[in-house]
Amino acid sequence: MQTKEIIIEVDKITSGKVNIISFTRKGKQIDHPVLPLKEKSDHPKSPYNYKHHLDYEDIQRISTRFPGIYTCESGDDKTIWNTHMLKEFKKLICENQLDRMVEKDGITYELKLVWVGE
Repeated sequence: MQTKEIIIEVDKITSGKVNIISFTRKGKQIDHPVLPLKEKSDHPKSPYNYKHHLDYEDIQRISTRFPGIYTCESGDDKTIWNTHMLKEFKKLICENQLDRMVEKDGITYELKLVWVGE
């Protein structure tokens, strides 16, 4: 099986809505064909079917591996959640903890997120 390395540079992490996280580079949201975790959201709390976002369902799944990541539930302070998630995702990218292997169309991709922001 063929293996390819994909390096995705991230210079900013944004969250315009609760439980939605996006990675950006040079002011544009990163929408790489290997980056999506799924085709669309199946969770009723995630009506946003943009493949290049991490949504409620993705954040829940990631939280099982990284306890510093969690979903914002009703009653949580959205500003505190937002600030904390942006810091946590930046830390995970800087520590290469979000790198992963993805198989697509008979090719194994080694996906690496690299922090290039300040």
